[in-house]
Amino acid sequence: CPSRLLVGAPWDGNGQGDIYKCDVGLRNSSCAKANLGAAAPWLRNSAGHLGMTLVDSKDGGFVACAPLWSQECGTSLFSSGRCVRLNKELQLTGTIAPTAQREWGGMYWGILGCATLVSPCPLPGCSTYMDIILVLDGSNSIYPWEEVQAFLGNILRRFFIGPGQTQVGVLQYGERLVQEWALGQHPTAQRLLEAARNLTRQEGRETRTAMAIRQA
Repeated sequence: CPSRLLVGAPWDGNGQGDIYKCDVGLRNSSCAKANLGAAAPWLRNSAGHLGMTLVDSKDGGFVACAPLWSQECGTSLFSSGRCVRLNKELQLTGTIAPTAQREWGGMYWGILGCATLVSPCPLPGCSTYMDIILVLDGSNSIYPWEEVQAFLGNILRRFFIGPGQTQVGVLQYGERLVQEWALGQHPTAQRLLEAARNLTRQEGRETRTAMAIRQA
């Protein structure tokens, strides 16, 4: 039988991606498109670039991944990636979510600066459930402090703050570590932003970053 070549097309369909199966060695060779957008509707909701990764599976099929697939959760965007299992005929046999699913959702991972955020959230009408600890450098090496306050306010505005939704705590460090506020201490966005505007710098000649991260 003729050899066949699998080709990932991660930019197909405005970045949604797809897979092609091409005959090799024949004079009139052709390629068949999997059209996975019809089989997996979630592919149409995000430019995940399916086909950027292709891996053989033990059952004779293969796994194709969309590493940039993202899901909006309230006002937050989580880029978790997603994969599909396909048989040798390019038929969808299963979906591999980032972790074990809860209803139609799962654990979605996002990056905020140098912090990794984890949120279990169902896909339809996705809500955010996160506990976030922000660690701020308040030593003498940080100047002007007003820029830190503005940065903190810009971050906090990106989340849906509320009981049962996103809670934010802040630690500040220099020579010593201070808990500015605990998780849930400011249960509304308005109170949280007001606390950020009134946050003063602890100061200190030393910058004990490792100590602060361990405590967080």
